[in-house]
Amino acid sequence: MGEILGTVVSGVLSGGATGLLGVLLQRWFDMKRRGQDLDLARLQAANALELRRLELDQQAAMAASADQARVRVAELDAQAREDEASARSYQASVAGDRATFLAPPAQQQSRLARWLMATVDFARGMVRPGVTLYTLYLMTVLMLWVQDMHTRKQLVLSVAQTFDLAMEIIRTITYLATTSTVWWFGVRGQSAPARK
Repeated sequence: MGEILGTVVSGVLSGGATGLLGVLLQRWFDMKRRGQDLDLARLQAANALELRRLELDQQAAMAASADQARVRVAELDAQAREDEASARSYQASVAGDRATFLAPPAQQQSRLARWLMATVDFARGMVRPGVTLYTLYLMTVLMLWVQDMHTRKQLVLSVAQTFDLAMEIIRTITYLATTSTVWWFGVRGQSAPARK
């Protein structure tokens, strides 16, 4: 009977120890799994935060692009209105060049009036081409004059003064020549040239 009792006690103790060992191992694995679950939850939370940050950055970039697009559209609209006003101005100018001062019925009454008004219309019509040709001629003559005076040493100015005079002549006459020449193509200057 002692042997049976020893076997029972030994079975209980070894079974209890094995069970206890199993419980301890189970608890240890549960703790490890919970740690892994926590690590996974941390990674998922960090991933979600990073995705949200990327979404916010993308939304900010899209908002900035939309603002730039609105500004560009506004600039293009303003330029279109400016171009339209310039085109109307040019059309009015061309129409004014075609206008005559003497009405057709009055032209039939007097030969002298027709001749005088034709002279006035011709003079008025020749103002722009005349100014254009004159400024081109002046630009050439003045540059040749300054160059000739400097070459023959008759110009009693320092080299710096001669250079400044030549540059001023070039800037002024070039501006006038460009303005009057470009007028024929309907391009209006926005502002006078900057002076140094």
